[in-house]
Order: sequence, then C-alpha cells, then structure tokens
Amino acid sequence: VHKAHDGTIIRAFYQPGDRTTENWERLPAIMDEALKFINDKYGKYAFSEYSFIQGGDGGMEYPMATLITGERNIVSLVGVAIHEWMHSWYQMILGSNESLYAWMDEGFTDFATQDIENYLAGENLVPGLKKMDNPYLQTYAGYFNLASSGEEEPMSTHSDHFSSNFAYGLAAYSKGAVFMNQMEYVIGKPALDKGLLLYFNTWKFKHPNSNDVIRIMEKVSGLELDW
Repeated sequence: VHKAHDGTIIRAFYQPGDRTTENWERLPAIMDEALKFINDKYGKYAFSEYSFIQGGDGGMEYPMATLITGERNIVSLVGVAIHEWMHSWYQMILGSNESLYAWMDEGFTDFATQDIENYLAGENLVPGLKKMDNPYLQTYAGYFNLASSGEEEPMSTHSDHFSSNFAYGLAAYSKGAVFMNQMEYVIGKPALDKGLLLYFNTWKFKHPNSNDVIRIMEKVSGLELDW
C-alpha cells in the first residue's frame, strides 16, 4: 500500500516469490510520480484509491483496478500499468462509448500513455526507459501499417461491424492516438493541453461523443475544426 502525494491510496497485489516481485514493489511509488503529471495535465483522478493486481492474461482495466500479468520487466510493467490506469479517465470517468467511439477511449488512452511514459523517462524514474524526441513514432508506424494495408475502415464504424480485428485494433488504438497528436499539430500544444483539461472537467461522468471533443478543441483554439 502506498499513499500518493494527493492522498490517493495505490495498492499492488502480487504473488510473493515471483521473479518480478521487485518490480511490483517499486510500481506504486512510480505510479505516484505519474499521477502528479496526470492530475495536472489530464484532470484529477476522481476516486480515493486504485489497485494494480497481478493476474489475467495481459492487461485489463476495471473501475478502480486493473489485472496485469506478473512476468514483466519494469519498463513493460510501468507501460501497461499507465495504460490501464488511464482508462479510468477516458472510459470510467468520462464514460466514452466503446461500441460507437472506441478510439475515444483506447486512442486517447494510448496517446496519454506515450506522453506519461516520456515524462517518467525524462525524470529518470524508470530504469531502462529512454526519453524520446517523438514518443509517438511507434503509434504512427501502426497507423501507416493500417493505411497501406487496404483494410482501413472509417473510425465511425461501430466496433462490432469492423471486418477484421486488425482494422478495429489499429483504428481504435493507433489511429485514435494519431488523431490527438494531429490535433496538437493543428491547434498547438498550449491549446491542446488546455483542451485536454477542459474536455475532462466539462464531460466527466457525462458520456461525450466525437463532436463534443471537437467543440472543446474549437473553443480553446478559436479555430473551426468541422473539417
């Protein structure tokens, strides 16, 4: 159990004796450092605690908890932990509808994950994690793979109606993150940072749709973005 800087209780549940126990012991303190950055940039975490639990078959988010497989090095464990926790913002608190707008959860979560990991790397808080000039290179590579495959489908496609999991996954994760990074390119980083907070604080617990995101970014930038 770790009490974060803002009073949030961060818990880690793991199997004693696992060869990665040391990494799990270090995780809560690293997540506290991540939370300082997240609260400032993406909106304040709305609940009193969060639990990282060894289990499952990869990483899966739930309200106030995630299951993560234990056999991970520290870079992998931190990366998955951040991604799953950021779902608390874009899925659990904002209440994005993943059937209609999966990219508003997975894509925005992916965008935030790369940003937060790069912050931790810059602060030398995770051994082996290197700061990058462009933390979204891998994200763009995923999108380029989709765009050149001939299998790309509109992001407005209902999640259950994609022809392949390949097209769905890259549209939801990579293309959703590219959308947010391109938004930064169009309106500028100061406006995007302001928009991220305004979006969260305006729409938390209210189930925003894609138009709501655009309207927020128009408001903070003074630009028309209906195109």
